Amino acid sequence: MTLPDWLHAHDLTDAAFAARIGVTRQALHRYKRGERFPHRDVLARINKVTRGEVSANDFMVLVQKHQGKSQNTVNDCNEAAE
Repeated sequence: MTLPDWLHAHDLTDAAFAARIGVTRQALHRYKRGERFPHRDVLARINKVTRGEVSANDFMVLVQKHQGKSQNTVNDCNEAAE
């Protein structure tokens, strides 16, 4: 399960969950969007708080989606420049 899905299912705000895992709301936002991959100690805290429902593998989906969007933006810019 992805972190955004888990937060929605448990009706938690970014601020509340960020406080539980010891990061800023902004850092959590970046993790949720796949813009940043959490450090292993943060991953361990996320795994513990979510009781294993969100794991490191779940972040790979978000990162891959984000990288795909970034690549599409680059391709669009390249096409517009031609």
